[in-house]
Amino acid sequence: MQDESLQRLDGADHSRRRRLLIPFFTVNRVEALRPTVKTLVRGLLENLVAQTPPVDFFHEFSLVVPSTVACELLGVPYQDHEFFQVQSAVRISRTASPAEVTEATDKLLEYLGELIDLRTADPRDDVMSFLAEHVASGALTREEAVMDANLLLLGGHETTANVITLGTLALLENPEQLARITSGEVSVTNAIEELLRFTSVTHSNAMRLTVEDIEIAGHTIPTGEGLIAAVSAANRDESVFPDPDRLDVGRREARQHMTFGYGVHQCLGQALARMELEVVLETVFDVIPTLRSAKPISELRFKDDSAFYGLHEFPVAW
Repeated sequence: MQDESLQRLDGADHSRRRRLLIPFFTVNRVEALRPTVKTLVRGLLENLVAQTPPVDFFHEFSLVVPSTVACELLGVPYQDHEFFQVQSAVRISRTASPAEVTEATDKLLEYLGELIDLRTADPRDDVMSFLAEHVASGALTREEAVMDANLLLLGGHETTANVITLGTLALLENPEQLARITSGEVSVTNAIEELLRFTSVTHSNAMRLTVEDIEIAGHTIPTGEGLIAAVSAANRDESVFPDPDRLDVGRREARQHMTFGYGVHQCLGQALARMELEVVLETVFDVIPTLRSAKPISELRFKDDSAFYGLHEFPVAW
């Protein structure tokens, strides 16, 4: 199946497809989910702390929060989460063979296609039913709907899960910054923006083609030239973020980060991600104030082998 997802489109086709999905990611719709997310997060943390440490924070908490929310919003059965998480992990792996990536992609797209067909016959109040309705009306092809569902599902859980994990680790490694949040000196909202900048989980840099001559740092890049837009490098630009390698949860310019992209291709679900991260940061150190990493940072396995940066696992104790 040809990749016709939003991230591959520009112009009128991109605008048409994006406008269809915007109502599911408005601030009002996201805020309506906040009470549910609060209950979910607190319950998961209480279950986690009831276990005998060390416990894997990534798989027991970080991944569960956005996966559950994404499934709820999209209308994907959560009981299938292990299947789509496994397939997604293969697809973004830098060590998987082309054949393995193709197989995982085909499995996931087939699953989503079948779910859209199911929602055509049994519609509900969710994104999958919305996509199915637009396929039935002819506003979308089935392939377009499947690709959009695939993009939302992948972007809705893996990225946010990695920010939760890396952000928690960063605060544990910088207790003076954590204290600024827990004391109320710095707002959770601002701290989240700095964590989004500092963690920069989009580890796979975007490849772009110039459509006109552009000038960057005194260098002209001619029309038709290929370039790599490195989000992580932009987020450490010292001309925008003084002392960029330092975590500063009170950083005034933190919101200028490029973590969600820029322009018409900005992440559609950024309001949802911010809300989830806010709830997590407000709750984690309230429920488990003595949380700590069970291993020194030098012994943790970072995802250098994935399109999204993070930790393969994060053992914690308290």
